[in-house]
Amino acid sequence: ERVGFFNPCAKGQEVRLNVNAERVEHWISKGATTSERVAKLIKDSQAA
Repeated sequence: ERVGFFNPCAKGQEVRLNVNAERVEHWISKGATTSERVAKLIKDSQAA
């Protein structure tokens, strides 16, 4: 399941980061773990 995306080369109006926080929380509650980088991206998406 795709729960978001990160485009480090986004320019202009392009979306750089998109995270479906509800689905991320669902999978974490089911035991999924995130890498350090993904955890930072999730945190960044919540701050935006």
